[in-house]
Amino acid sequence: MIQEQIIVIPIIGKTNVGKSTLFNRLIKKNISITSKKKNTTQQKIIGIDTDTTNKKQYIYIDTPGFCTTLNFHKNIKKNIYSFKKYFNNIKINLIFLVLENHMDFYNINLIKKLEKLKIEILIFINKIDKIKNKLFLLPYIEKLIKNNKYIRTIIPTSNKEKLDIEKIKKHYIDKFLIKKNFFFKKQQKTNCSNNFIIKEKIREKIFRFTGDEIPYLLDISIIKIVYKKNIIKIFCRILTFKKQHIKIIIGKNGQKINKIIKLSQIDIKKFFHKEVKIHFYIKMFKD
Repeated sequence: MIQEQIIVIPIIGKTNVGKSTLFNRLIKKNISITSKKKNTTQQKIIGIDTDTTNKKQYIYIDTPGFCTTLNFHKNIKKNIYSFKKYFNNIKINLIFLVLENHMDFYNINLIKKLEKLKIEILIFINKIDKIKNKLFLLPYIEKLIKNNKYIRTIIPTSNKEKLDIEKIKKHYIDKFLIKKNFFFKKQQKTNCSNNFIIKEKIREKIFRFTGDEIPYLLDISIIKIVYKKNIIKIFCRILTFKKQHIKIIIGKNGQKINKIIKLSQIDIKKFFHKEVKIHFYIKMFKD
């Protein structure tokens, strides 16, 4: 009889390097929102990919983007400890590090700091389609590997190319699986509540249509969700800091808010496999 195995993998990297996109591709579900806006991911999000046939459960943690401050190592170590504690002291023995396509010494210094954790690292160099001269890519990868003994491998990737998840599991992840009963239910894809997912989907669409005009601290609260047989009715409130933000979100003749509602409904429908109707109202923070 095959024993159940699990692995917990934090996905780390600077803000806006593509961690959430990779996270969604790994679990084959759009849970973590993506945007060109910095600090889009504001809290840790857990995604689960369970192989019921081979009794393997892969747990990925999408983390907010970090800054390499003086306390960088201490903060990362603290996060790793919190992950271990949440998963009943399971050992974190593999990290996914997502790097930008810029081939500079910043990444080498970053990896040197991570070496102190003494945890194996699988590196994804994202957005390689934007690298003008790819002749420098291979020597750059070799230099990164040479400078850190904990690098498991380096995978160049881009959103335009298909990522062979099963190959990555087989060759680079499965070695680190731990014999332990599944932490989550077999059919579960995330630990996030329906309310959280709905709010994130709406927040993503607002950022997409307003860009840097709206601060990322914009707040969305779900007033009520009505689940019916063939439709989900969502009543929510958007809270902004300034009166001008309300005009920006609504747009000329309500064009932006209509696009936000329409695309949010489509995205939420894909997630819940039901028709969706969203009712918005926008309000400004009093304090």
